[in-house]
Amino acid sequence: MEKLPLGLALDLRKVVPYETGSWRTLLPVNIMQTPPCNHGCPAGNDIRGFLRTLAEKKDYEEAWHVLTRTNPLPAICGRVCPHPCEDGCNRRDFDSPVAINSAERAVGDYGLEENLEHKKLIAARKEKVAVVGSGPAGLSCAFHLAKRGFQVKIFEAYGEPGGMMRYGIPSYRLPNYILRQELDNIMKLGIELECNIKVGVNIPMDQLIQHYDAVFMGIGAQRGLLIDVPGQDAGNVFSGVEFLREVNSGKYVDVGKDVVVIGGGNTAMDCARVAKRLGANVSVVYRRTRVEMPAITAEIDEAMEERIMFRYHTNPVKIISDDDKVVGILCVQMELKEPDASGRARPVPIAGSESVIPADMVILATGQAVDYDGIEVHTRDNKWISANEDLMTSIEGVFAGGDAVLGLETVSAAIGQGTRAASAIEDYVDGSVESRLASPPVIYSKDLNTYYYQKTRRFQKEALPIHMRLKHFKELYPALDPEAIIDEAERCFSCGLCFNCGNCFMYCPDNAVKISEKAGLYEFDLDFCKGCGLCAKECPCRYIQMTLEK
Repeated sequence: MEKLPLGLALDLRKVVPYETGSWRTLLPVNIMQTPPCNHGCPAGNDIRGFLRTLAEKKDYEEAWHVLTRTNPLPAICGRVCPHPCEDGCNRRDFDSPVAINSAERAVGDYGLEENLEHKKLIAARKEKVAVVGSGPAGLSCAFHLAKRGFQVKIFEAYGEPGGMMRYGIPSYRLPNYILRQELDNIMKLGIELECNIKVGVNIPMDQLIQHYDAVFMGIGAQRGLLIDVPGQDAGNVFSGVEFLREVNSGKYVDVGKDVVVIGGGNTAMDCARVAKRLGANVSVVYRRTRVEMPAITAEIDEAMEERIMFRYHTNPVKIISDDDKVVGILCVQMELKEPDASGRARPVPIAGSESVIPADMVILATGQAVDYDGIEVHTRDNKWISANEDLMTSIEGVFAGGDAVLGLETVSAAIGQGTRAASAIEDYVDGSVESRLASPPVIYSKDLNTYYYQKTRRFQKEALPIHMRLKHFKELYPALDPEAIIDEAERCFSCGLCFNCGNCFMYCPDNAVKISEKAGLYEFDLDFCKGCGLCAKECPCRYIQMTLEK
């Protein structure tokens, strides 16, 4: 190997060899990277952006505008999103992840309290788009199209907008007035809404295709699936979706003394907790263990806190009725064998282990499907709508997203699909494809200099006491303290982006770091820089990296 030139042998980090045998110095550059919270957000939110706005400017209004660039429903997502962003938070490896979900709710609530309004990007266009369904996917698509000037009309099959947010999520998790306020704010962009119109039944799909430049289908998966168990035609047997829709519509539902919920997903948890609030003793029957339950962990924990009984390794065999009224359910115990096609342990019945669980009502929260009544479109696995990478279906000019495409997913995932569809529809109408730049690489905790961060306690939201929450359907978590949320935002590492800590300025021995008068950030005067690398070494968030001089 060629010897290093005299004077450059002291620090191997600052020089690199070329094939010609010459040597060049490494110099600092600012390189923004993608934080794992942004990378893990299904809605595509700028999480680092709104958290740093709170931390540095203490400005809730600006934080709301940063957040609503992508998500028109922050107060809703702040309540119902399972926050996968927190699973990726680099602070998890330091002490505990930032309470991003609580911060999102606080910012969303501030927007509603202060009547903040969304801003249009383009005043008006002549093109018209029909949106079928007013769930999170349809609302997100309509929102982004309306901001870009499109004339948008939403067709909703039910009497009120919101989709499963309105008819599937209990009010103790999502109060109806929060949903209504965020929907009203979206509609202020000039979006038309017509309820009680089921496309394919009240109005043909062909009519929409003829009269609109594009159509988006966000029809969700609002049809409950029943398992094949004898006796399911008896009175007081509901699908999970049907039961929640009845209750959320304000109808009186007589649950009786004992309710058995079959299933282990989020719908099962919602049904069980609603039935408990209606005064029943509730059992959840699931044929595997808690480990295999697909429901959100927090929902299971809260259901257990509310004294709901979980009967694992249990499978229904027959619903027992008397005079067409449910009186019990015959179940068999299961043992788990090798994994099945889903990757989960395969449950097998144990001979002679049958027993009867008393029940005045049985709720089969065993799956959901798309209602294709009057709509002909290619499907995937004979179940979900088939769409290409731009979310266009088999019908020219008709796009789809949300649960109808993804399968049963989260509100935030549906919002992200609506955002993608809006961009695809704009490209389709304009007859062009916008070039999409790849996101900067994701930065992980191993790349950070955590010496400069302090360990602090994570914000914890406080739920109502159990004896209070079971008496009503009021919101489980009361309003959050805005000042406490700002303190929580200050825990953000600002992974991959400068947050003006000043380390580069302080540690530079050559006076090569300057403060930009325009941007207010730090920049480098390379005429003075000797390439020692101290600025990059002492940068906590790794915004500064050493690279070859140009």
